[in-house]
Amino acid sequence: MPQPVSLSSKERAYLQDALQMENLCIAKCGVYADQCNNQAMKSLLFDVARNKRQHANRLKQLLGRQSAPPAGRQYQ
Repeated sequence: MPQPVSLSSKERAYLQDALQMENLCIAKCGVYADQCNNQAMKSLLFDVARNKRQHANRLKQLLGRQSAPPAGRQYQ
């Protein structure tokens, strides 16, 4: 099992922003795929959404593995 990763607050913020962008892309691809009449385009959009979901899951793993900062110290 991998060891906890110690992230700075700036690194954590970057990962959280990236996660939000991945989730937005997943939602948009779903909406666009639902509106699509072309099966090839619909399939492509679902493939992109699946790929983005994998990225989002990896980002969640990285954010979840972060070790807590030492007690009494605030990182801003």
